[in-house]
Amino acid sequence: MKKLLMLSYYFPPIGMGGTQRAAKFAKYLPEFGWEPTVVTVKPIAYWALDPALLDELYAVRIIRTESFDPQRLMAKYRPSKREPAGAKRNGGLVSALNEFVIPFFLLPDSKILWKHHVLKTIDELLVHEKFDALYTTSPPHSVQLIGKKLAKKYGLKWVADFRDSWAGGVVVHEPTIFQRRMNRFLQKRVLNAADVVVCVTGEMKKEFDQLAANVHWIPNGFDPADFPAAEKEKKKKFVFCHCGTITKFSHPEGLLCAFSELKTKKPELYKQILFRFVGHDSLGNFLELVKKFNVQDAVEYHGYKTHREALRDLVNADALLLIALGKPGDHFIPGKTFEYLGASKPVLALTNIVDTKSLLEKFTRVFILDPENPNAIIETIEKIIHFRARETKNDVQKYNRKLQTKQLAEILDDLIE
Repeated sequence: MKKLLMLSYYFPPIGMGGTQRAAKFAKYLPEFGWEPTVVTVKPIAYWALDPALLDELYAVRIIRTESFDPQRLMAKYRPSKREPAGAKRNGGLVSALNEFVIPFFLLPDSKILWKHHVLKTIDELLVHEKFDALYTTSPPHSVQLIGKKLAKKYGLKWVADFRDSWAGGVVVHEPTIFQRRMNRFLQKRVLNAADVVVCVTGEMKKEFDQLAANVHWIPNGFDPADFPAAEKEKKKKFVFCHCGTITKFSHPEGLLCAFSELKTKKPELYKQILFRFVGHDSLGNFLELVKKFNVQDAVEYHGYKTHREALRDLVNADALLLIALGKPGDHFIPGKTFEYLGASKPVLALTNIVDTKSLLEKFTRVFILDPENPNAIIETIEKIIHFRARETKNDVQKYNRKLQTKQLAEILDDLIE
């Protein structure tokens, strides 16, 4: 069995979609001849925890280290009591530091302060055993800088995996031209140094192909083993379900506006529909928006749920709602998109993101719309209610996490051979 050293800052029991990719690779790699050892941070101050995600990783060795990350150091100053679901949040000292102060001093992000502890831990680990390759995944993109140092120091073959863009990316805070230039510089150094670069979208691959010689595209996916059986229950309404965090990239205002118009124009149809939102409201004003558009009687907000619980809501819905918004040139596909496809439900997709549209337009059960066209949204909602699923043009099995892990294993095999 070949041995892989994996660096992943975000890893179960931390919840949310960002932990799924590395966790599923770690779960399935042994089936393809690779034994992973995961190095991650000790439990951090994080609002979304999902310990059940560790159940399928019982056979994986996970090493947890300390960190000087401010998110951990300032945890004791955070209130232990959670805010009520959908509450309006006041930023406070921690969020102000994270948004306005830290980006000026820590590049590419505050997680670079994990570097001391992770290098010390791996130095001690490699005294006693040898690894065939190194895998790092980001964001946070500082993990790639740590991987670069480790690969050079120990002569490890290195795969750098990007779940999101770095320089100019949608999740990177670049308040000045200095941060923008430094991120481009650091990204270029990593892409030049890595033996293999892996990314999650075709547009990212096109971008990285100009800077690196060996770039592979392994999209995010879904694990069929995660899906519970659908419950047989009589529903009074046709349920659209949105699973995932509400952010500026998935802002539901356009949908709520259209739904409000539907209430006025077609009240009988409106009474047949329920929109169910499952996921953290990072903006803190979702319930206020629902009230603003006067659709409280047809919108449910459940807040954050564990991955297993969220998938239960997903498979029991009649249709799914996907919102992916950004500025021209943004490249991303929401991780939940692949679980939506795996659920084989009709999807109402409100998006202006090229990557997301390119993926979804291959599927006949997905209806892609301009998020600012309420009339088209109303017409499509009615169409979906009467829609009868047909075979898709494209096989969703290519997004099976197990098959994607096989792709990664083949890349690793080629690398060490």
